[in-house]
Amino acid sequence: MNKLIERYKKIRKKGLLQKKYKGKYAFVGIGNHSIHNLYPVLNYLNVDLKYIVARSQDTVDLIQNNYPNTTATTKLSDVLEDSEIKGVFVSANPTAHFSIAKQILASNKNVFIEKPPCSSLAELKELIGAEGRSSAQVLTGLQRRYSPVYNILFNKVKQASYYTLKHKTGSYPEGDELLDLFIHPLDALFFLFGTGKIENVKTIKSKGTIVYLAQIQHTNGVVGSIEFSTDYSWMEAQDVLTINTAKGEYITENTSKLTFQNKPKVFLNIPLEKVKTFIPQTSTLYQQNSFLPIKVHNQIYSAGYYNELAAFLQLCENGNATNCSSLSSLVPTYEAMEQLNLAKNKS
Repeated sequence: MNKLIERYKKIRKKGLLQKKYKGKYAFVGIGNHSIHNLYPVLNYLNVDLKYIVARSQDTVDLIQNNYPNTTATTKLSDVLEDSEIKGVFVSANPTAHFSIAKQILASNKNVFIEKPPCSSLAELKELIGAEGRSSAQVLTGLQRRYSPVYNILFNKVKQASYYTLKHKTGSYPEGDELLDLFIHPLDALFFLFGTGKIENVKTIKSKGTIVYLAQIQHTNGVVGSIEFSTDYSWMEAQDVLTINTAKGEYITENTSKLTFQNKPKVFLNIPLEKVKTFIPQTSTLYQQNSFLPIKVHNQIYSAGYYNELAAFLQLCENGNATNCSSLSSLVPTYEAMEQLNLAKNKS
């Protein structure tokens, strides 16, 4: 038995250390989000980063010290003119994403671009046009589309009737709350339930905070109600999606947990729980386990970062990956954000 266990461990170790991707890549940006969430995944996947592009020479010097086998530069042109580069990861200042993505597409290199890829629906349509003229593809970093929780839900909620979503954080004075915070839960709704329109929007503004209350009418008949709020707490932030189906409710806790609670049965319009005692049963369909320090229980994996980056690499290497977050798939998300922005500006 011990020999069998040791053999399994050796096979597993070889699989982890084996180089899966043969191409060379570049990364534009080295900010807080990239360092904590994206670079660790690329390191785990043994990705050959030939370039890291930064804005200042001071940062370039720091990169060169920490990544001695990578060329650090302030010039995006170094990347665009290098025929070896199969794809470019972009996670820079969000205001620069649109311009950077257009340049990379013009050089016919595949682009992974962190959210938001642009700041408006008009810019999104311009990027879609640029992608159409290029031989390359764009995969956007809306990682919920790649998280285990939302992929399980995608195959479970075909017969959903309605849902409620509460996404509540603390005050966010340093940026655009729609593009920076609420784009993730909003986009996940269109991923799960398809296209739809925002209706009955109400906004509540206070000192440095805002609340969006709205409904979404999806073309497949599913109706949702949403609450996006920065009038809460970062220490006790909430992100709960409850989806009603004929058999019961699916409930998420961020991307770390998914449960299903069954409904009591009804026979000839008679609720059987009035005839016989009904004991609700809750099943856990997914739960991040912090006790086991392995990939699938790491938050980087449960949040979807690992799968989105792996999908982009497969897209670059052999074109076999499914692009769950193409630019064209984001049109409903950006249309919805424009409606929320209109309501915000009117209030």
